[in-house]
Amino acid sequence: MKIIRTKDYEEMSQKAFEVIAGTFRKNANAVVNTTTGASYDRVFELWVEAINRGELSVENSVVMNLDEYIADRNKPFTVYTYMQKKFYGLIRSRPKIVELLDGSVKDLQSEIDRYNAVLNKYPRDLQIVGLGVNGHLGANEPGASFQSRLFCADSHESTIRSTMGYCGLTREEAPTQMLTLGLADIMEAKEVLLVASGERKAEAVKAAIEGPISEECPASILRAHPNATFIIDEAAASLLEKKE
Repeated sequence: MKIIRTKDYEEMSQKAFEVIAGTFRKNANAVVNTTTGASYDRVFELWVEAINRGELSVENSVVMNLDEYIADRNKPFTVYTYMQKKFYGLIRSRPKIVELLDGSVKDLQSEIDRYNAVLNKYPRDLQIVGLGVNGHLGANEPGASFQSRLFCADSHESTIRSTMGYCGLTREEAPTQMLTLGLADIMEAKEVLLVASGERKAEAVKAAIEGPISEECPASILRAHPNATFIIDEAAASLLEKKE
């Protein structure tokens, strides 16, 4: 795992965007699977700005997503809504192929089968992931098998609380399940990018980077990936024993 330390959230976002932009500049037909959430809000802003200024082209690319809540697609907290509001609804030119999971369907197994076919058809050049406060990747919560494949996952309470805080939801409104790529799926990407910012992520960062490679910290599996980049700001790195 390559570790890049930054001063703050803004610098972290800039460095993360450089990785993403570099993927498209190296390969106009790149396949990128992304995530959503507070850690990547600024990254998406930079991505949109670069596309709309004509500095970055995604017209021949494939962009897909890591996970989706089990809920009506138009709920304000869904990945679908996030991607429309923060990316697809803002860019002047769209990717050739856009793929999103649909957690609103009645037959979840059929949706899993459909998306598995998408993953098989478009091998990922870059997998973008966030880090949960409990070390989760996607919706792979602590205890998820390193061999897990696309599945419907129950969210741990800390994950539910994070969603509530970010989206302004009550406990009753908050979703409790997600369709998610499994850890084995994530590891199949040619390159993986993970970012973490803020003191609330510090314990998860320490476990992922300095703890044992264990299913109790799903993010620790990335240390076994041949091309993973972990970008963290000073606050998120504050508990690491190695300061450089």
